[in-house]
Formats: sequence, structure tokens, C-alpha cells
Amino acid sequence: MAASAPLATTPAIQPKRPIWLAILAVLYVLLGVVTAIPQLYYIFYYANLVAASPHANLLGQIWYWYGTHVDTGALSKDSGTMAGALLDAFFLGPLYLASGIGLWGRRPWVRQVGLLTAGGALYAILYFIFTYTLDHLHSVTDLLVFAATTLPYLALPVWLLATLLVRRNLFAPREAGVMETN
Repeated sequence: MAASAPLATTPAIQPKRPIWLAILAVLYVLLGVVTAIPQLYYIFYYANLVAASPHANLLGQIWYWYGTHVDTGALSKDSGTMAGALLDAFFLGPLYLASGIGLWGRRPWVRQVGLLTAGGALYAILYFIFTYTLDHLHSVTDLLVFAATTLPYLALPVWLLATLLVRRNLFAPREAGVMETN
């Protein structure tokens, strides 16, 4: 009688992370930081806990410069802007960070989190464009800088949606023993 031994198997190797995916992941992490922190600052500004002036802390100086050179509406204390700031600081900012981390690690859960992120971001930016921008365009003093700071918020969710729907195989659950080369 011949006993058969199990064949030694070599673990499958995941392909390297595409450079465009790494760029998207880094952009989402950065977007989380540049969204959550300034919007949290606006919440504190709205509550009169911090100032926006040339003599304030660094964030207050940046906020003041943006409010005096790009969009004078940024220095107003509007309840609609406050609602958007709350959404950005406590919902979208953390979702941007989580999506960036999930994209970088090519985690299976990023499909669900990323779809929620892209949907929320598209809703927020389209709402902003159609309400705030159209209603307050007169307060914008530098249209080029304003557009440069607004349009990425429209492009990134579209890129994320396309990635999650078209290239979903990049985020397939990994089998035990599968090695990844990065």
C-alpha cells in the first residue's frame, strides 16, 4: 500500500497595489484630515470658542485669510454652514480616513464603507454646489481658488465609486495563507 502525502502548496501571491489605487488611498486620508480639522474649527468658531483673525492661532489665521481673500461667507455664522460643518467633521471626515485606510490595505470592508463615503460625499458636495454656491456666489472673491478647493470634492467620490464598482476584485476577501507583495 502506498500512502499519498498531501502536495505542498505555495501560497498564492496577490498582485502589487496599483499606483493609482495608492494615490486614491493617500488622497482620501489627506481629504479626511483637511476636511475634519477645519470643519471642527468652524464648529468652535461658530460657538465663539476660537477666533478667525490675523492674530489667532495658525488655523484661525488660515480661516481668516480664506474668509477675506477667497470666500467672505466663510466668516459668517450661518446655521446651514454649521450643519455642513458638523456633517464634515463628525461623519465625512472619519469616513474619508477609513476609506483611505481600507483602500490602502485593499480590505474587503472598504467596499461597503467606500460606497457610504462616496454617496455621502456626492450628496454633500452637490448640495453645497446647488445651494451655497449658487446662493452665495457673490461672496466669492477668488473664483479660481474657490473652484480649486471645491471641484476635488466632486471628482474624488466619482473616482471612488468607479473603483469600488468596476475593480471590486481588488478588494476580494483574502484566503488563509495568501501573501501580498507590496
